[in-house]
Amino acid sequence: MKKIDWKTLIITCIVCLLPILFGVIFYERLPEIMPIHFNMNNEPNGFASKNFALFGLPALMAVLQAFCCIISDINGDKKGKKPKFVVIIQWIIPILSVVISVITIEIPLGSTVDVRKSILLVLGILYMIIGNYMPKMSYEDMKGKMHPMPKNEKLYRKTRRLMGYTFVMFGFILLVSIAFKPIISWIVIIMLVVVLLMECTWIHVKNK
Repeated sequence: MKKIDWKTLIITCIVCLLPILFGVIFYERLPEIMPIHFNMNNEPNGFASKNFALFGLPALMAVLQAFCCIISDINGDKKGKKPKFVVIIQWIIPILSVVISVITIEIPLGSTVDVRKSILLVLGILYMIIGNYMPKMSYEDMKGKMHPMPKNEKLYRKTRRLMGYTFVMFGFILLVSIAFKPIISWIVIIMLVVVLLMECTWIHVKNK
């Protein structure tokens, strides 16, 4: 059995659970029913009990993080050293857990935090970081982790550069979209999905 990186797993899961401390501190000031989901216009459209919002959500994020870390390590290479790209990916859920939980607590307390802008700011930065590291992953490191996997190293390098540029570009555009109406952000997200699907289709065609 391949080695599990327990240090990263434990630290990232603890970060996922950190928002529980905020929940304990502000527990008495928060309403019994709290908004846990918002649309692009910052309007709440999903609600849950206070206990679930403060304690249940961070716990679910921690469980999801543990599962992702274990699967990532099991499917990883045998060299022991984890590529930076994988390390970055493993910190996405903990970061989102903290951001989402803080927003969930701040809104009922009367904060005017803009949910859309906050989430897009985090996503935009993450996309740019991921895009920057994509071309740096070697062909050997990505074997078994990328689907579809290019049939040779030359095609792999071309696709990595292409996807890297795509993530950086759309990450930057997401950040810019913060200054415009919510519909612009939706259009950017839809375009990103479409472009990534087209790139995956192109890889399939080239692999034939």
